[in-house]
Amino acid sequence: MAIDIFLTLTVVLAVWLGWFAGFTRTFFAFLAGFLAVFAASKYPHQKGLNFYLVFVITALLVIMSGGVTLRLISFFYLNILDRIGGAALGACIWLVVSVNIIIPAVFCGTYMSCGQSHIYKTVSHVMQFEVTVFKDYISQSLGRIMIECRK
Repeated sequence: MAIDIFLTLTVVLAVWLGWFAGFTRTFFAFLAGFLAVFAASKYPHQKGLNFYLVFVITALLVIMSGGVTLRLISFFYLNILDRIGGAALGACIWLVVSVNIIIPAVFCGTYMSCGQSHIYKTVSHVMQFEVTVFKDYISQSLGRIMIECRK
């Protein structure tokens, strides 16, 4: 029950933050993180500051392109759709992070079992078995914790 309350309150907070940030800012910030890590890890000369420079330059380029996109959205008066999309995207990102990382790492092995949570079991089952792309982005040690929590 405590996990359900935690998930509900944090999803409401994520929706509120997503509403104020908007879809464009949320999406491009998330995309900047992924692309910057990908570009920096693929850069062949990673000695010294090169890794960090590639990371920062890639992130800045993606964020700047998001700023241009945000100006276009404002120009065409699509701000309300941007905010609604931001609320939905914020909730989705938070559900993925909290169900796959935070709840298994924090609550597994405590007196509060993950198996008692109805929301956690439902969302985790959908993410792991219906949308299998999420399995590729979970570390092996966290995967073992999640399996132990489901027992």
